[in-house]
Amino acid sequence: MSRVKTFFFGLIAVLVIPALFFLALEQGLKLFGYDKNFDYFAEIQVNGQSYYQDNPVFIEQFYPASLNITPLENTFSVQPDDGTVRVFVLGGSAARGFPNPAHGFSRHLEAMLKQALPSRPIEVINTAMTAINSHVVYETARSIPKGSADFAIVLMGNNEVIGPYGPGTFNQNFLSSLKMIRSLQAIKRSSIGQAMTDLAAGTGERDHKQELKWKGMQMFTSESVALNDPRLETVYSHYRRNLIDIVATLQDKGAHVIVSTVPVNLRHSAPFLSAQKTDLPAEKITQWESALSLANDSMLERNWPAAISRLNTAASIDPNYAETQFQLAIAYEAMEDYGQSAIHLQKARDLDSLRFRADSRINSIVRDVASEFDQSPLTLVDNDAAFATQSRPGQPGWNLFLEHVHYDFSGDYVLAREFSRAILKDMGVNGYRLPGQAVVASRIGYPSNMTLKVMDRVVNMVKAPPFTGQSNQAALMQFIDDRKRQSEAQLGSIADQIERRQAVLRSGKGDWRLRYELAHLLEHVGDQQGASEQLKLLYIEYPHHRDSQIMLAKMLHKDGQYQEELTYLEAALGNARGDDALIAQLRGWLGLVYFKLGDAESATNYLEGVTEDYQEQIHYVLQAYATLIRYSDQSGSASDVKRYAAQAQRYGKGVVGSGRVQEYPTLYAKMSQIMRLAGDQSQAKTWKDMQPRRARKQPPANG
Repeated sequence: MSRVKTFFFGLIAVLVIPALFFLALEQGLKLFGYDKNFDYFAEIQVNGQSYYQDNPVFIEQFYPASLNITPLENTFSVQPDDGTVRVFVLGGSAARGFPNPAHGFSRHLEAMLKQALPSRPIEVINTAMTAINSHVVYETARSIPKGSADFAIVLMGNNEVIGPYGPGTFNQNFLSSLKMIRSLQAIKRSSIGQAMTDLAAGTGERDHKQELKWKGMQMFTSESVALNDPRLETVYSHYRRNLIDIVATLQDKGAHVIVSTVPVNLRHSAPFLSAQKTDLPAEKITQWESALSLANDSMLERNWPAAISRLNTAASIDPNYAETQFQLAIAYEAMEDYGQSAIHLQKARDLDSLRFRADSRINSIVRDVASEFDQSPLTLVDNDAAFATQSRPGQPGWNLFLEHVHYDFSGDYVLAREFSRAILKDMGVNGYRLPGQAVVASRIGYPSNMTLKVMDRVVNMVKAPPFTGQSNQAALMQFIDDRKRQSEAQLGSIADQIERRQAVLRSGKGDWRLRYELAHLLEHVGDQQGASEQLKLLYIEYPHHRDSQIMLAKMLHKDGQYQEELTYLEAALGNARGDDALIAQLRGWLGLVYFKLGDAESATNYLEGVTEDYQEQIHYVLQAYATLIRYSDQSGSASDVKRYAAQAQRYGKGVVGSGRVQEYPTLYAKMSQIMRLAGDQSQAKTWKDMQPRRARKQPPANG
């Protein structure tokens, strides 16, 4: 055999055959159900028209589904109306709009653009998610459909250390190679990767009780990352490369990209963790502790010059101790030396060893990358500088933030104002007038009852780590409490809230979200007809909001308007976004409605589909069997009653045998009820006798 033939046969053996094997394996695994789509958007059909809809599975390539980190619900046309201005928002929780996305900057932005461009349809599509960083945003950018975006706003940087593949995260190893990270992500998205994930989990059946549950920021507090940690250089390198690739990807999709520096709370966010120098001799530690103690006494006495002198002594011994820098900033501000205060606040932020805030290097990278794209469709919006200007003579604090990075209403307004100006400038729009804060508040329904609820969440958050490590935690908790009281005062009576929303909607300046809030308020005061009318109008304006469709279906069901109810139930099912529990619930509900309408064939198809395709959803499977048995009995079909009862028996025993009864502790009571419906009193008693004495209450059925 010639050398050439030997070479080619060797090449085939080493490359071609393994490639063909893995290709065949990939395709084969797809046939066995390992075919999850991890794109951020999936294309769906609604009444014969194509739409893009967010895909909740997207985040599972980074975090387990049990953490319930989900995208905001977005559905938009593949072919938008002529003249539509479509803006995508990419980033983490600050861009998403924590604690209430309904009042985040993307909602402000939409209201501002609608006023400046009254003849143009405006769509702001917020893809931001909690606890994600540039690695995730890069995959989001890759998933945005080509040609779908006019503008794309990128606001990210707070989670580079604590997010996926960062040195301070909780569920992954830190990786220094960006190529390795992206290769690993590609493998995770493949059918082979999906199968390997299930194999690593054991049998492929997940134990949901042992999966991670979301516990907020305290999940990220186990590892500190000091300023001199060599891993930080890798973090900055990854952020820079990801940002460059995000911009290039979005531009290739046809979007004008707007990149933003990341403003954070400097003035009122004390360091979460200060790292003490490890090589200090005992004598120096004693001197350092003494200087800090004396400085504290001086500050209590409001003797600011003495405090500054003693804090500087401590800083000369350990210059990288973040809390010393923060206390110096407080003292300089008290002396009205705002320049020095700003310097020390920035140092305190950069030295914080629990890196929940974007630091100076992150913002420098944003500015540098923007300069590299100077001749392309890109705009830098320096919101870090805008927040500083808005906060003069001090630095950004509780005037614009709730806590360390999440914006209060005023902060979201500033962001939206700066982004609006950038968008309108690029469009060549002049002579516009952006609405003030009070006008924006009325148009997006701020404050609302949800405002008060989410403020309770913020209170609970700041009671726990890492906020317990902040020297001003007590002041932060007082601020949040005061902020909630202000919101309560602004909110007014329910009648006031209804009138404000009705006035905005009458003016044509409101949106479907405001209409949804109005429907809830009208229902609360007993105006079912008014609430129903608002929900029907909402469906015409935006037929993709499942919660409003479910709400309306419940009202129609209560009134016995089953035929009309079907329209909204089927629409809600189309907007279920892969939520198996919701799909099982809605299919069972549709089966019930079809029975009430006398269409036994459709009813049976829906209900049997629940029992066959959604066996993980114990409650809804048992509810489907109960409905099938009840209506079989009413129709006089004893054979169907017997058949469904036998199926329910097998299913119930299977749940017990697999140990899944812990997920649904009232299984025995439900099975006893089903057997009574089937007329089998003996089996009803058997199941009842198996019922543990302290079983939890059965979850209520919806529909």
